[in-house]
Amino acid sequence: MNKIFIEAQNKKTPEYNFLKAFIDLHFPAKEVSLICMDGVGNLFNETNINQILQAQAMGNQVLVFIDADTVAKGYGYAKRKADIDNDMQTHGISFPYFIYPNNQDDGEVEILMESAARRDLHPVFFDCFEDYEKCISGVRDGHGQPLYNTPNLKGKLHTYMNAQKLSSKLRGKLGAGDWLFDNTDYWDLNAKALQPLKDFLEVNLK
Repeated sequence: MNKIFIEAQNKKTPEYNFLKAFIDLHFPAKEVSLICMDGVGNLFNETNINQILQAQAMGNQVLVFIDADTVAKGYGYAKRKADIDNDMQTHGISFPYFIYPNNQDDGEVEILMESAARRDLHPVFFDCFEDYEKCISGVRDGHGQPLYNTPNLKGKLHTYMNAQKLSSKLRGKLGAGDWLFDNTDYWDLNAKALQPLKDFLEVNLK
């Protein structure tokens, strides 16, 4: 059994569904349980440390997936990696971990999602949305400050899926964080940018 700890709050999140779809596609024979931590700040709390140690004692493989975030947010890949290594040493615990998006750059899991989006099938959506982003980000108030919020990457991808012509059954999944990542009309989980994630799982899944 592989127990993978992720940042997501719960199973009804895009991160959970993206990683589950990716593992189901590339590693269907592996037994995997995704455990939601509700934020990276909870990785080394008592509950999760106990879960990790108990799982390892039972012979299970424990993996951790977290966002690098950015220097602007006070983190970035280098700081995130240093923090995890220091905390593992402090708590006397060790596990393989993957830092989104690719175990070397700043960013978050949504960067991988965007890389997997089928721009080749939906180029007009992305051209129009990115024109919209440029337009509203250039609007300033009387003090020279941006008048509108520019959608973040998660908002962009949420809009991408909500813009699709879907049956009522499929559309109902979107609100539960299931953005149909297993549907090749919208996502390519073999995209080159996802190779570091696949490589990590090939080495570390048991």
